[in-house]
Amino acid sequence: MYNFRAGSQIAFRHFMKQHLHALTFHAYRLCRNKEVSEEIVADTFSKLWQRKDNFDNETSIKSFLYITTRNACLDYIRSAQQRTSSQSVELEEDLILQDIDPLTHLIHAELIQSLVNEINRLPQRQGDVFRMTYLDGFTTDEICTRLGITPNAVFVAKKKATAKLRKVFSERELFTCLIIIQLLYNERVLH
Repeated sequence: MYNFRAGSQIAFRHFMKQHLHALTFHAYRLCRNKEVSEEIVADTFSKLWQRKDNFDNETSIKSFLYITTRNACLDYIRSAQQRTSSQSVELEEDLILQDIDPLTHLIHAELIQSLVNEINRLPQRQGDVFRMTYLDGFTTDEICTRLGITPNAVFVAKKKATAKLRKVFSERELFTCLIIIQLLYNERVLH
């Protein structure tokens, strides 16, 4: 913490590495736009760096990151609604109602980060296919095109990755992360 407050780039990169994927996922769930989500997260980390002297512990940094990201997403939705009348005010109301408390967001983000860490430990192809399917929202055809593989190879990679993740999380008694995977899948199917 001292190194971060003192302006250490290494300490800053540590926080970025630790929270980048989960924050981007959090932003994407709110905005439904990958590029905007990535930009919001980059801005959030920039704000973190500018305010590095204000933080005493890692929990306050996490809270700052998630609250700042959420607020920027809500601002994006509001501005998009002003530019186009086709978007519904109900979306923003739903997002506000979903905003239970920062601790809930932190727990969710930590579970997502744990999932991302395990995905990164999978064999390259399985990790890529799983990430592209469940975190990035690509279709099987898009994955085939990007990776140059067949639909059957996508299916097999997803199946193997899911089986490995299920085993890892059941051994750790983190079955909740598997529920998140199911929620991601259900959310993707519904949208």
